[in-house]
Amino acid sequence: MKVHSLGYLVVSSTDIPAWRTFGTEILGLMAGVRDDESELWLRADERCHRIVVEAGDTDEVSAIGWELRNDVAFENLLADLDEADVAYERVDELAARRGVEDLVRVVDPAGYVLEFYWGMQVAQSDFASPAGVSGFKTGDQGLGHVVLAAAPFEDSNRFYRRTLGFGLTDFADMGGTPGHFLHTNARHHSLALIGCDKSAWFVKGGLIHLMVEMKSIPDVGLALTRATEAGCEFFETLGQHANDRMFSFYLHSPAGFPIEIGAGAIEVDPETWTSVNIPFPDLWGHEVLGLPEQ
Repeated sequence: MKVHSLGYLVVSSTDIPAWRTFGTEILGLMAGVRDDESELWLRADERCHRIVVEAGDTDEVSAIGWELRNDVAFENLLADLDEADVAYERVDELAARRGVEDLVRVVDPAGYVLEFYWGMQVAQSDFASPAGVSGFKTGDQGLGHVVLAAAPFEDSNRFYRRTLGFGLTDFADMGGTPGHFLHTNARHHSLALIGCDKSAWFVKGGLIHLMVEMKSIPDVGLALTRATEAGCEFFETLGQHANDRMFSFYLHSPAGFPIEIGAGAIEVDPETWTSVNIPFPDLWGHEVLGLPEQ
């Protein structure tokens, strides 16, 4: 795999205090060294951040960070982008702002800004969840996964699978819309591409959802209790997916897009996994709330 893992998410926000409360008290993430009115780093592990919240005029995802293992892998990726005639840019001082060694930006076929990087800083203090979460499943599997509104679908699919080398775990007909679930490591999918436009009713803040995986089912249950008691807005009820077997529920983030909070997903071996056509969408639960009136 060219890309090692989903590294981080960058969010533009009109209300950083709301993200600080949601991120630390509900999700159980830890505030990083940047924590003021202009920028908030949220940690899930030893890395300096996994979610970057930047003050802005809108509430939306502004960039998705993808990690390369080292400088050689990073240089090889740039060579592949050159060969595929995919434009990329280095923004002055952006690598330093993100706490990484080197970084380039690419815009994917659906218009998402991607930041490919290597060499993220390790925080000087150990991770300690302020909400008592036992931990998040990160490490070699990265932050979690993102699900994108990927129209034009064929162009997006070709870009991620042919140019970037993402592997196809499984795929589904999602009510007439194609969905491809792609891996870069042992996580069942670090990326899912859904063949819909960003104008679809379930796309909020530019994203279909972000998933963070906790280390245990009790962690998920306690997060559910915290969210319920805090009056958070739920997007989907507790349930279990048919493909990755994730036990999870979904909350609306302060930017609008849902965050899936789960545990217990299966893993894949990228070297031996065979792609399958899966039933959609769930084994049980995951009732979607707030459906638009027909």
